[in-house]
Amino acid sequence: MKIAIVIAGLIVVAVAALVAIQPQFLKPASLAQVKKSDIFGFSPGMTFEETNKLVTQRHYRCRQGRGSYILECEINGAKVTVYNDDVDASHPIRRVNAALNNPGPQDAAVKSISDQFNAQPTRDAREGWTWIVGRGLKLSYDGSALKLVDEAWDNRLRNEEAKR
Repeated sequence: MKIAIVIAGLIVVAVAALVAIQPQFLKPASLAQVKKSDIFGFSPGMTFEETNKLVTQRHYRCRQGRGSYILECEINGAKVTVYNDDVDASHPIRRVNAALNNPGPQDAAVKSISDQFNAQPTRDAREGWTWIVGRGLKLSYDGSALKLVDEAWDNRLRNEEAKR
């Protein structure tokens, strides 16, 4: 019995030492590839109700903007605009824009964004830097603002505008 207790104690100490040295040891493999897909908690696909709960929980100061389902928020010095679909009954978020006050050097910002979203950027002449994050979400950064959109919705909107 004493031997079993000593062995169990050694195992606990070994696991604690391993976790102290390598914190990802206990992280499930399924979470290793999870990418961030939100800006200040707002992510395309969230319903208007979920958006309002987030605003309440995080005590964001927001107001409804120009349209009935557009929220404008001031968060940590960034002007964040959340565009919800006004046609769909659940009014899901389709686009999140965050105009940054002082983003700093562009190279440092691009690296920081890449690290946060666990994705590699591509350079686009029109939009600046772009990343594919989450499921079908496109993040772009032009040096002063971030834009996160549902890529399928954005493409459909562009096609509709092209037909007009």
